[in-house]
Amino acid sequence: MNVFQKRELKGFTLIEIMISLVLVSLAIVSVIQLSSANLRNLAVAGDRIEILERANAKMREVLDSDHGEDASWKEINDDGYSYDISVTEILRDRSSALGVRLLDIEVSAKLRRQTGAGRVTLKTAKLVSRSADLKNDGKTAFHGSSVH
Repeated sequence: MNVFQKRELKGFTLIEIMISLVLVSLAIVSVIQLSSANLRNLAVAGDRIEILERANAKMREVLDSDHGEDASWKEINDDGYSYDISVTEILRDRSSALGVRLLDIEVSAKLRRQTGAGRVTLKTAKLVSRSADLKNDGKTAFHGSSVH
């Protein structure tokens, strides 16, 4: 029997097995990376929704309170959220003759730990009667809000 004669080959060679393992490994790694990216995006979206809900609650709290003067302040709560709040009177020259004040209210909320969710800023306007300011009543005639 000649050594150089072709024998019938059964099974796979080592190089074929190595190539197939590399291809299968690449496919598995790709799937794992895609799923982990999706999980990260879901977590960030959940954090962003939570920040938006907290900012909305803080905006309602600011709208319900009385503000006699322009003010801005920062609050940090125990849950790790920080708020930057500003209340400024706008169109003072136009609204003074009408007996009303137009307040521009901005609430910016951020989760203090870094999640990639970023900062949510809500802006609204509040129309307050000047006589209500004198009585310290602070009833609102109009308010609306927008998300930025």
